[in-house]
Amino acid sequence: MTVPTVGERAGLQHLVDVVEASRASHVAVVDEFGRLLGAIDTADHPDLFAGVDGPRVAGTPRHRRRRHARRHAAAGDLMADAVVVGEAWSPARVAHTLTTAGADVAYVVDDLGCVRGTVTIRQCRPAPAAHTVPKEAGRDQVRV
Repeated sequence: MTVPTVGERAGLQHLVDVVEASRASHVAVVDEFGRLLGAIDTADHPDLFAGVDGPRVAGTPRHRRRRHARRHAAAGDLMADAVVVGEAWSPARVAHTLTTAGADVAYVVDDLGCVRGTVTIRQCRPAPAAHTVPKEAGRDQVRV
């Protein structure tokens, strides 16, 4: 799975197009070398992105007025700091970082700071133990 990214100077329409095409809730903002600069969470901008079936340009009059005021904003103006983890980090360390930051998603970066993927707290938790069913207890009965 590729991480949706936009350049720091990407316009609002390009950003909306990327979000709609990828159906992602987070977009990485990168420089010309692909290094992570920050992230845009669509939940932080309800005037730009809203919808049940995924992100789309919101259409209420209040949202349109606010969006109109920001239509020349670049992606760099809308981004916030991103939670960053290394490629070799253990799941426990990633989970601790996400919990401490109170974030939904962390960006995995390589040694040069280039985005390689994302990870969520759910992906860091160990899988639950499989429930095993003992052998037959009697004829046509299984003990659970």
